[in-house]
Amino acid sequence: MPKIRFEKPIQELAVETGSNLMESLLNSNVPVASSCKGDGICGKCKIRVVDGMENLSPHTTAESILRERLKFDSHTRLSCQVQVLGDVTID
Repeated sequence: MPKIRFEKPIQELAVETGSNLMESLLNSNVPVASSCKGDGICGKCKIRVVDGMENLSPHTTAESILRERLKFDSHTRLSCQVQVLGDVTID
């Protein structure tokens, strides 16, 4: 089972492989901002990946469009558009 680790505060969640990052966080009572409810258009659910970027699913079309428009750096992902495929540390 992959683990989602948090840099601050130090915390860890076990999730099913392929689970949606935003849904996993919300199901574990970790607050995630979102006004589009996971449609990948608001950008409020962005997270910074500290380690394990290779363990996340590739960018969706919606995420790629929003990343370009909002000028996200290479360590930023939209939690609503990401599936967890292995261990990852986020901030």
